[in-house]
Amino acid sequence: MRLWHLVVAIMATGMVLAIMRDPAGRVGLIVFVTALGEVVIGTSTILALFQTIGALGEAKGLFAHAEATASTALVLIVGTMLMSSWLFAGAWLVHATIP
Repeated sequence: MRLWHLVVAIMATGMVLAIMRDPAGRVGLIVFVTALGEVVIGTSTILALFQTIGALGEAKGLFAHAEATASTALVLIVGTMLMSSWLFAGAWLVHATIP
């Protein structure tokens, strides 16, 4: 870690703490972090879904098709669960932040 990394980290932390003083700033940061998490989880889920659909296309035999279908369903269920949980956590934080 170089010195300028430390300077940038301190400046970013100072900006976040300054924004957190105001209730509107708190809500803005919560919405930003929630949206960023949704994008990351959604992108990861879509990439995993592409892999499972590719496995379904390459499957040879009944068991391989069943395994690929089950993994596709699992990716869809887990991705939906994670994104919904993250969204509800962000909404709860916004609700708890507003006086």
